[in-house]
Amino acid sequence: MKYISISVVCALLFGACAKKRPSIGIVDGYVPIYASVAASESITQMAPQTIVEGGKIAKLGRYIFQVENNKGIHITDVNNPATPIKKGFISIPMCQELTLKGNYLYSNNLSDLVVLNLTDVNAITVSSRIKNAFPEISLPTPIQTNVYFECADLSKGAVIGWELKKIDNPSCRK
Repeated sequence: MKYISISVVCALLFGACAKKRPSIGIVDGYVPIYASVAASESITQMAPQTIVEGGKIAKLGRYIFQVENNKGIHITDVNNPATPIKKGFISIPMCQELTLKGNYLYSNNLSDLVVLNLTDVNAITVSSRIKNAFPEISLPTPIQTNVYFECADLSKGAVIGWELKKIDNPSCRK
C-alpha cells in the first residue's frame, strides 16, 4: 500500500510538471542581434564619432582614449588641452574596457582580449588576440531583468546586443 501511495504521488507530481506551459501570446520582449564571428571580431579605424555612451578614459602621451560602450574607442588629441581635436574612432564590437601600456592598447572584443599597436595613431593595427580570455563577457541573455526574450541560438552567430520587439509566445524569461 505504501508503494502504491508513493507511486500515485510521484505520478501526480510528474504529470503536473509535464504539463505544457500556457500560451503567453504577443508581448514586449527582447530579440537577440546576431553578428557573424568574422563581423564581431572585425576591428577597424574610422573617422571620429560622436560620444553617445562614453565609458572609461585613459591617456597616453598627447592622446586620450575613451571607450564608447559596446562600440569601440574614441581617440582625442589633447596636446593643447584648451582645444582638443578628435582624431578618430576604433570600432571594436562589444568593447567595454581599455588599458594602456607602452605603445599598446588592451581591450576586450566580445570575450577576446585584443592588443592594439599605437605606434602610429593614424594606422593602428591589431598586434595580438587571445580568444575567449573573458568568457564571462557574453550576451546570452538581455541585461534587463523580469523580461521575456527569445532564447539565443548561437548557431546563428555571436549575440552582440538585444532589441525590444513584439514577440509571440516567448519561451525564455529572466
